[in-house]
Amino acid sequence: MPKGPGSRAVDKAVDKIVAEVATVIAVVWQFQVRPGKQKEFERVYGADGEWSALARRSRSFLGSSFLRDQAAGTSYLLIEYWSEMVVYEKHRSTASADIRRLDERRDELCEAITPLGIFSALDVPERKGPTWSRRDGV
Repeated sequence: MPKGPGSRAVDKAVDKIVAEVATVIAVVWQFQVRPGKQKEFERVYGADGEWSALARRSRSFLGSSFLRDQAAGTSYLLIEYWSEMVVYEKHRSTASADIRRLDERRDELCEAITPLGIFSALDVPERKGPTWSRRDGV
């Protein structure tokens, strides 16, 4: 079907709306882990841990980055990538009992938990194969 003179502007407007709706979000947390509890914390929050397994129940979960501060071995960042905010919020609601259970365990392992914010991911690699946070290939 031929396009009229204004169709280019319409296409750009539609592309902008799709881009805004399809923004990948990054949820960022900082944890100060109790000395001696690092290995257990890493088992729970690492790529093969319970927290990531719970998040993988949602098709909107794209993966995570789990970082330990090289200078302060008890300080960690967790960055979760989600395809859209509304599905992230739904996941938090539907998995609330499991999240509460893991939060209680986290509280035993951490001295401080700081939510750093929810960010729009500006440069996200294409998603192919297993999510970023999966190492076991399952």
